[in-house]
Amino acid sequence: MRKFTILLITAFISISVIAQDDFDNRFYFRFGYSNPSWTQFGFTESDWADGVKKSGFMGEIGTIFMLNSIPMPDKMKLGIDVDYLSFYWNQFSFHENGIDTDIGTMRFDSKVGPSFTYNPVSKLTFDVYVKADLSWVTATVVVYNNDADDYDGYADGTIFGFSTGLNVRYSILMLGFEFNTISPKLENVDHDGQYIGNMNEEGDDKSPLPSMNFTLGLNF
Repeated sequence: MRKFTILLITAFISISVIAQDDFDNRFYFRFGYSNPSWTQFGFTESDWADGVKKSGFMGEIGTIFMLNSIPMPDKMKLGIDVDYLSFYWNQFSFHENGIDTDIGTMRFDSKVGPSFTYNPVSKLTFDVYVKADLSWVTATVVVYNNDADDYDGYADGTIFGFSTGLNVRYSILMLGFEFNTISPKLENVDHDGQYIGNMNEEGDDKSPLPSMNFTLGLNF
């Protein structure tokens, strides 16, 4: 019974892919690596100590709605790309010379914007998009000495940013490249009026959080 169920699901996906036109609406989900920029929090690369390592990941789920009623040249279409929910995690870590510090930032967003789709050959499609980015919540935690009780927490609520990127789709596979940035006011949760951005040279309350993201996923 279990094997039969798996076979049915596989057949359903295969039939859907075969039957679907390249310019149909596309539901997608994807995950991948989020590379935080050295300019996050308003710093420059030289502001970071030697030995600092950075890492990150992200995921998102959304739909590309094709505007087939708008006349376009052959093999080209306009659309609206809607991300229902995206999440980002970026981290900077320093563990040398008896100093242990981790700076981690988590963000939950929704995004929407126009897209341009080009379908040069069957099943191969390129999407270029620009999206307004609504961050529902952003939180940064600075942990010292690997001690969960020794930390500073910063947070901000709703704020807008933008994303721009490129999708390469072949059949149900989807490869994504995206630049994303937003500048929340990350205020210390224990000390009103103290912002993590005040630590950079500009002393700005805002903390820009640019990142370059590389994802792999599926679209149906």
